[in-house]
Amino acid sequence: MAATAAATNLSGHEEGEVLKKSPWLDAWHDPVAGMCCFSSFMCLADLHAEGDHRLIMVDLKKRMRIYKGTTIQWQQQLLDVPCAVQCFYHEVASPPIPTLAVASGHQVFIYRYMRPYLKFTLPPIDVDHAEAGIWEELGKESIDVRAAFEKLNAARESGTVLSNISIDFLALEDAEQQAEFSKNMRSNLTHQQTSITCMEVLKQNMDEPTAVSMLVLGTENRMVYILDSTALNIATKVELDAVPTFISVLGLYDVEYRITVACRDGNIYTIKNGQVLSSVIELETQPVGLVRYDKNIYVGCMDNVIHCFHFKGKKNHSIYLPCPISCMSLLQITKSRAAKALVVALNNGEVRLYNGKHLITTSKTNEIVTGMKLGTFGREEGSMVLSFKSGALMVKILQRNANFEVSNATPGPPPEQDIPLDVPKKTKLYVEQTSREREQAIDMHRTFQRDLCKLRLSTARAYVNLLGAGHGPMSSAGGAQVRLNAQVIGMGPQFKIVVRVQNAGVHALYDVPLMCTANPNLYRIPKPCYYLPILVPQQVYIVEIPISCTNEIGGTDCARLFLCSRTSNMPIISAVVNMPISEMPLTD
Repeated sequence: MAATAAATNLSGHEEGEVLKKSPWLDAWHDPVAGMCCFSSFMCLADLHAEGDHRLIMVDLKKRMRIYKGTTIQWQQQLLDVPCAVQCFYHEVASPPIPTLAVASGHQVFIYRYMRPYLKFTLPPIDVDHAEAGIWEELGKESIDVRAAFEKLNAARESGTVLSNISIDFLALEDAEQQAEFSKNMRSNLTHQQTSITCMEVLKQNMDEPTAVSMLVLGTENRMVYILDSTALNIATKVELDAVPTFISVLGLYDVEYRITVACRDGNIYTIKNGQVLSSVIELETQPVGLVRYDKNIYVGCMDNVIHCFHFKGKKNHSIYLPCPISCMSLLQITKSRAAKALVVALNNGEVRLYNGKHLITTSKTNEIVTGMKLGTFGREEGSMVLSFKSGALMVKILQRNANFEVSNATPGPPPEQDIPLDVPKKTKLYVEQTSREREQAIDMHRTFQRDLCKLRLSTARAYVNLLGAGHGPMSSAGGAQVRLNAQVIGMGPQFKIVVRVQNAGVHALYDVPLMCTANPNLYRIPKPCYYLPILVPQQVYIVEIPISCTNEIGGTDCARLFLCSRTSNMPIISAVVNMPISEMPLTD
């Protein structure tokens, strides 16, 4: 219902967007710039503390380029393929000269005054003792290559996180290739290097544009590192449950800060003052963009939907888009006026401007946008830099009188406030009730708290019994975590129930029977029992169950699905499928 309302609201704005003038002015377009950049590959900063902000760009061809206005001021070749670029201030100085950081592989290259200054290297990752022992035995020729392959495969099946060398070794199928690979890697494997996936900047103790700031790094080993202001030491490190892909920071490191992290497992985690909060936002699909908007978190997903969540985890609304999302960013103006808006670039060349869930305007471009950066470029605060797939570069400037308001009503108080309210007179019963509440406030509060605790207790017990009986959407009975979804296909009298079974745990399940029952007076099931030989973790298994309606008048009832267990008389999980009304059967 909420999705329908959001889509209806969005379509209404799309009908009137043609009548609204675009707030963007075309400032500059270079179709032969030759740099295809992502959003994390671009940065805007005042590199010389003279009020003229430069555009810093890096690309996959190991190039770094700095634009001053429309001209290239500086260009240099990088040592490795970059993954992000940011500017931060490592000290309080006059004039404040920012420091340029380029993340590449497991290193962060620091530039000052457009010259290489220092390099920070992430600490190596210790290899698991079991894996290191197998490689050590292989180096001493205590075991052969086939035995080492089987031991490493068994360690991976048991949940051990293997190194990249072992993963590459297990990916080889030819025995000769395995022998050659192991011969080259016979040295003792003690540690390996990780890679940086994303990078952001966190203010240390002041919320000023030139305040001392710190780098925040997300890595492939599911860690988030916060470096000190000198970018030489690690101030804080936090371990997550998945690899971070997008990071958004808010607050001050010395006071209070929150780091919102979107990970590859489709979840959003929040780090508050170095601790991972228990509230986790689960997404339906993988995230492709993350924007922090005041107290709201906007997440763009692969299913062409932007979800808005409160920072505590409650979902506010969703915005449905016609095509996939390529970039998301926040437009924030603080000097001339206070204004914020969400900017979304789509794969069809559209750049959309949203105020909350309302569409303000849509700008058309002739190419696919791969990277987008908003901020101050030159001396203009509301600038938008677009990088296209063809290598072109475009700069747009926001009009100074741009209106982000949704409604066209005149500003000021609503006219309803001039109408006096019809307040009823105080009756004798109201006065007696008020005096009773004033005299017995403590007893009434205690009674309310006691009843509330009883209600919570009974609700918790009912929920536990529901999960234990296997009637919930996900069951953890017997130590197994299984999800069960069912969908009915057909108009009748021949139906097909498509069942999707997913093992959400870490251990595989074997020989799992799936039963289907229905009212025999209405339905006939040719094969009510199916056996699933194995349920591999995180793998979705599809079972199609044919069912026929035998009632001549097309009656309807529900069908029940049971995923049974060989070690218990209670099902692992069950589901109730409401069958639709069947069409009349065709008889001769």
